Amino acid sequence: MDHLKAIRTFQRIVETRSFTKAATHLGMPRSSVSKALQELEEHLGTKLLQRTTRTIALTTEGSEYYRKVTQFVARLDEAEAELRDMGAASRGRLRIDLHSSLAQLLLIPVLKEFRARHPHIQVALGVSDRPVNLIEEGVDCVIRAGQLADSSLVAKRLFTDKLVTCASPEYLMQHGTPSTPADLEHHQIVGYFSASNGEVWPLRFRKRGAEHLISRFDVATNDSASHINMIMNGTGIGQTFASVAARLFESGVLVPILEKHTCATIPISVIYPSNKQLNARVRVFVDWIVERLADGAFNL
Repeated sequence: MDHLKAIRTFQRIVETRSFTKAATHLGMPRSSVSKALQELEEHLGTKLLQRTTRTIALTTEGSEYYRKVTQFVARLDEAEAELRDMGAASRGRLRIDLHSSLAQLLLIPVLKEFRARHPHIQVALGVSDRPVNLIEEGVDCVIRAGQLADSSLVAKRLFTDKLVTCASPEYLMQHGTPSTPADLEHHQIVGYFSASNGEVWPLRFRKRGAEHLISRFDVATNDSASHINMIMNGTGIGQTFASVAARLFESGVLVPILEKHTCATIPISVIYPSNKQLNARVRVFVDWIVERLADGAFNL
């Protein structure tokens, strides 16, 4: 007996209240429908239906069995639909937008792994610190730092990043290493300002349990990759994300400083429209990036 086929046949008999109609819906001979039900009842050791020449009625056992198998088949159909969506997700264009520093130092170095899993997905990276309108600009998802302000979007936190204060070895050799935030008064500061409103992001420190901000700068940019590039090239001292700076610390290109004074944390999230019919390609990308960031490669 094909157990699943027999269950679906039983369901269709109940729903159509007719062996003939069930056979038509299933594309089976009526005799095969009757045989499938008979084999199912023999397998279960109980009658599921009371049959006369005019009517079909569920027995008590049949009613309970129908309720339970209907739930089971619904979950099975849902699982199959998800797998079909996954298959459809293996092709097509996926537009992702993210900050330039996150793109250059976090995503791009591992993007080949996603491409290896999904070679037929065309990945289009929008690399900019400029805020984008996902709907108007046709962006599937964005990776951003900070809290979500737009309630029409969904933010799935990838990990919690932290700020680090750093400088190049050459800069520190020439100007010395500050031991407290107050020492920064005598140093060059590389700042960052918002591409959307021009607001300067202050350097954030802890002082006697309270947050201490330094808003001045000597040179600033509204592009995060350019910001970290200026710090690497000895322009001055600045703050960036630990996830971005990790490889640069390992290679010695940058040196962390004022570590006990720098402790601000920032959520890094993947953001997408709050749409029940979420693009399947977005789902496979989100699943992958969550897995990739959870495997220890970017633990801070």
